Amino acid sequence: MIRNIVFVCLLLCDLNCVLSQQPWSYVHMISTLGSRSQILESQKEDYAEEIKTIQESAKPLSLDKLQDYAQRLLESSELLRTGVKLGADANVTVSKQCINDTTYFLTSIILGQQWALRMFDSFGKPSSGILQFELNWVGSYDECIAIRAPYTEVNQTTDTGEIQFKGQYCTAVLPFTPETSATPASPMPSVGVQLGICLPNSCSAKDMVLLLNDALHELVNITGLKIGFQFSNLTSRCQNEDLEYDSKAIAAIVVGTIFGLLLVIGTLYDFMFVQMPKWSQSADEDDGNLNSNQEANGSMNIKYHRHSDENTPLIGETKTSIDNNSMEPGICGKALLSFSAYSNGLKILSTKQPKGSLQCIHGIRFFSMTWVILGHTLVFAIGNLENFATYFPPLLKRFTFQAISNATVSVDTFFTLSGLLISYLTLKELKKTEGKLNWFMFYFHRYWRLTPPYMFLMLLYVPLFPYFTNGPSWPQKGVEINQCEGWWTNLLYVNNIVKTNEICMGWSWYLANDMQFYILCPLLIVPFFYSKFIGFAVSTVFLLTTTITAGAVSAAYSMAPGLAATPMAMGGTNTSTNATASPASMDFFLKYYITPWCRMGPYIIGIMVGYYLYVTELRFRWNKLFVAAGWAVSTASALAVLYGLYDTAQGHPISVDTAAFYNAVNRTVWGACVCWVIVACVGGYGGPVNVILSWKALIPLSRLTYCAYLIHPIIMYAVYYAQIKPIAFTDSLFVYYFFAHLVAAYMLAFVLSLMFESPMMGLENVIFKRKRRN
Repeated sequence: MIRNIVFVCLLLCDLNCVLSQQPWSYVHMISTLGSRSQILESQKEDYAEEIKTIQESAKPLSLDKLQDYAQRLLESSELLRTGVKLGADANVTVSKQCINDTTYFLTSIILGQQWALRMFDSFGKPSSGILQFELNWVGSYDECIAIRAPYTEVNQTTDTGEIQFKGQYCTAVLPFTPETSATPASPMPSVGVQLGICLPNSCSAKDMVLLLNDALHELVNITGLKIGFQFSNLTSRCQNEDLEYDSKAIAAIVVGTIFGLLLVIGTLYDFMFVQMPKWSQSADEDDGNLNSNQEANGSMNIKYHRHSDENTPLIGETKTSIDNNSMEPGICGKALLSFSAYSNGLKILSTKQPKGSLQCIHGIRFFSMTWVILGHTLVFAIGNLENFATYFPPLLKRFTFQAISNATVSVDTFFTLSGLLISYLTLKELKKTEGKLNWFMFYFHRYWRLTPPYMFLMLLYVPLFPYFTNGPSWPQKGVEINQCEGWWTNLLYVNNIVKTNEICMGWSWYLANDMQFYILCPLLIVPFFYSKFIGFAVSTVFLLTTTITAGAVSAAYSMAPGLAATPMAMGGTNTSTNATASPASMDFFLKYYITPWCRMGPYIIGIMVGYYLYVTELRFRWNKLFVAAGWAVSTASALAVLYGLYDTAQGHPISVDTAAFYNAVNRTVWGACVCWVIVACVGGYGGPVNVILSWKALIPLSRLTYCAYLIHPIIMYAVYYAQIKPIAFTDSLFVYYFFAHLVAAYMLAFVLSLMFESPMMGLENVIFKRKRRN
């Protein structure tokens, strides 16, 4: 029990201390558990001594004692008297205005001024739960920023309503062990106390740390407490209530405004020149006056007919039938129509599907996205949980929680769907064109389909996130490392193998893998078109290669089976020799989880099954015994992937070789289970599963899945880091947040699709359709 409390304390405090190094994803967060538990296991006696010190210093403080401390601090502090203090290496200085305002604050406490007492009251203070390592003492953010120190008293003037200074909320971090600079690969410093401080707005974060360490030194002399640590310069910070927009933010606002205006203009153009004439014609047809009215006004009568299948873009090739007295919009008009929120919205929300489409895929896509959001709902909240030490460790050991702790296979579902669809549709296209394919358009369409909403969202999110709101935990420098200076790796879809320590929008590793698999897929698909034997041989070689590679990497770094397993699950007792038994220092994430050579298995399985659907033309017959056996095997295999690590979650040892085998095959097995569901549903053997997955209401939600994936982590960052106080999670609150995030993600995904995704697909159609005509 002590070990669990200690290691969750480290994670809790680390996450609260470092806002500039945010967790990348569900994987990144969970992967810190094992390595932190190892560090704390060897140092828990030291931490116990520090907690004892905190308890001794957490005694109630009377007003008389507070005023006495303030008086003695003013008298004894060299830093407050001169602004300079001799240090071991160099003199340290605090700005003169900060010294004056701090002195004014302490003097006003001595004089019993209400504003000064309120200012001190807003400081974070020790509360119950210290032994549960609840060391995030936020204080009162609102009370602090409401402080206005009057320009009077000390300055020997009457109260004229002028303000000496405003209250500024700061967070000071008091680590228990010496800190080193945090890096993305090891993004969390030592365990310690996070303390909310209210200081004059003339003080910087550096001034705050110098003043607090000086005050801490003086309090040690006054109280006799043994405190062998100081406030940290690395993670302490102050919140700026008057944060000014920088040039990047202004540029992002301009770009967003331009697209917003295009959306409005395109929608108005659509209404005035397309929809209203069409509605008018429809009314005339009902009245029997169609011909006469056409001759009278010569208005445009444009009818859009869209035949869509699994390969059709969100805005497909628009076929226009024009009556004799109608006029077709030019290239500019069609470009404007691409931005019409009305037409694009109708296409997104349409539930029509052509005959022969794989309708069950829509349900699989949507439910997989809800699974991703479910896992992220908990993981992204970890950094701001008040009761992490009491809530999370028991949760990890629940049998039912294994479906969340192993939810990373939900991403493998998307890999499987991608491989299956691209194989099935490309083979159909090759058959139609007798083996000829425009490979430039094959790649360009995919890049154009994914990149515009991805890049435009990054353009808006990274510069503007610091200005969304404010609060005690709000990251005013943003949540991305170095403000995404390596954005070009995202643009080229290599951010999972290049500059991974500075990955921007960490959840975008999936997009990089998917694009890389897409680039390679013709090597697997084209052989199937000419010979199934060659096709299966090539796919088998690829599958064996990725499987062996994943197992070898896992074994080489002694990785745990899955993300939530602890080092003790590997049977290790020596923390120095088993330091990488869990995904320590992000080894699991960087060397295995995001690398294409370890993750291609499900994609290859999808390609092979896509060939089966192509060659059978979706018409096949199975006997009942085979169907029953298929459902039994796939269900058992899927349950084994999800719940097979339950014993390791309880701390039972498992060998490195067994863990490597699991890491090598579990994702491929999951992909095969997903493929069984698809094939069974397409063949008419899905029963109630097919009824649910093929429900037409899921089709629009399926279309929005990509944008929902892009935007949902940003929503979670905004919600959790805007909290005034840490969250006390319960099961019911967790479920509530999940549904809130789910609804918000799809609502904003609809907006993102209307603004960026749908218009770009429409523009592609306009440009290349014109080029083909010419």
